[in-house]
Amino acid sequence: MINVLIVEDEMPSARKLRAMIENIAPDFNIVQILDSVESTASFLSKNKVDLIFLDIHLADGNSFMLFDKINIESPIIFTTAYDQYAIQAFEHNSIGYLLKPIGQDKLSHAIDKFRQNQQNNSTAIDYNLLGKMIAQQQMQPEYRERFLVHFRGKLKTVAINEVAYIFAENRGVFLCTNDGRIYDINLTLEQLNDELNPRHFFRANRKFIVNIMSIVEAHLYSKSKLKLELNPPTDNEVIISSEKASKFKKWLAK
Repeated sequence: MINVLIVEDEMPSARKLRAMIENIAPDFNIVQILDSVESTASFLSKNKVDLIFLDIHLADGNSFMLFDKINIESPIIFTTAYDQYAIQAFEHNSIGYLLKPIGQDKLSHAIDKFRQNQQNNSTAIDYNLLGKMIAQQQMQPEYRERFLVHFRGKLKTVAINEVAYIFAENRGVFLCTNDGRIYDINLTLEQLNDELNPRHFFRANRKFIVNIMSIVEAHLYSKSKLKLELNPPTDNEVIISSEKASKFKKWLAK
């Protein structure tokens, strides 16, 4: 019999996980369900289990706080709602994890992986280091990857690498793709300032945000201003002020 601890601060989720585990692995004995860092640290200081299903967000904090309080030797399968960037940390360390909402097939796969690791006597994981990796990745901002636009009465997506520039005109905001298609988007340039990766996009002026790949040339203009030539071409002049010119040149040279 394999003794299992579930640490989950949402009781409906914990009950569902317990039922799924009991259905998939009859040899698993759920010894306890806990909902906090403190209660888990207290329990594990007095009891040993063979496997822990550990939610990352608990009632009283991040579950990686556990590893500062107590030495945990039991294998762990994390349950998490983290995005793909944090998941890379788990995969890099060969950690078992379940991305919520948890499906039966994924749970079965995680349990099979646990059994294989037990047979192979896999080396221990530095959970403190893993926690730091995830925290660092979570601090990195996420940028927009696509736009949802209307096209001929239907909805379609435009990938961010297809966007040449975005411009405001006649009280609307539009994006222009690399092949010259124009789409109306229900956003403001101010909103997009924080949503677009600054390595690739630059706010040229009040009316234009340009993708670095769309810039053909930057011409010297009056009073230290710059005038951009874009591809696809635009009927509007794209002028960078003298105040922004220095910042633009640094961005262009990165």
